[in-house]
Amino acid sequence: MICAACPKLIVRYVRNEFTWSEGEKRNGWHSEMRHGQGHGELMKTKLKLLLILIILLLQTGCLYAVRYDGSYHGKVVDIETREPLEGVVVLGTWSVYHFDVGGGHSTYHDARETVTDKNGEFTISGEGLRILSSLQPMSFIIFKTGYSYFDGSWDTLKTDYYSLQVVKWDGETPIIPIRKMTMEERRKIMTFPPIPPTEATVDKIILMLKEINKEAIERGVGTIEIWRGKRI
Repeated sequence: MICAACPKLIVRYVRNEFTWSEGEKRNGWHSEMRHGQGHGELMKTKLKLLLILIILLLQTGCLYAVRYDGSYHGKVVDIETREPLEGVVVLGTWSVYHFDVGGGHSTYHDARETVTDKNGEFTISGEGLRILSSLQPMSFIIFKTGYSYFDGSWDTLKTDYYSLQVVKWDGETPIIPIRKMTMEERRKIMTFPPIPPTEATVDKIILMLKEINKEAIERGVGTIEIWRGKRI
């Protein structure tokens, strides 16, 4: 994985080390070094240092050298009956990781959403081929009015403790269960339903916003009328 600062770091290194200053050009050093034996050795050294820099970034976990962010397929079922659930909103979001001396942080990059079909199945397209990318694997929120929600990072579905207990697999397709809740349960949970990333525009999360409002109406609480300056 590569942090967002890493490509900039590499570009800065290349720009600084493989270009010549006006002073060097005026003094004739540029011509001498560019055509002489010394220039060849210097360039080899700089290329070696560049390679070492890239290797270090790979080893420190700051780099996804090459990664294909493909389509995400899943199925949502009722946790009690195991019957497929149609019309469940599935929101996928992507973030970019930034690394600096003080640590790291992620910022919003993109979002896509869909709803499950009559078989409870869904597909969300990924971001495609990524080279030297800081893009993180998709995070998701799965939600249907009247049910518990399920969220997390897609790449931890096989490692997260809770996911290991409840998510079943059909080959490479996760079968994700959500539970029908009573109105009393729904009203007690203050963080329910989930809120999409505040950086996402309305067009990216309109299905989820409408489902949240549907839940709010059934619970008798206020709905979301405006999102990032736009009426829903």
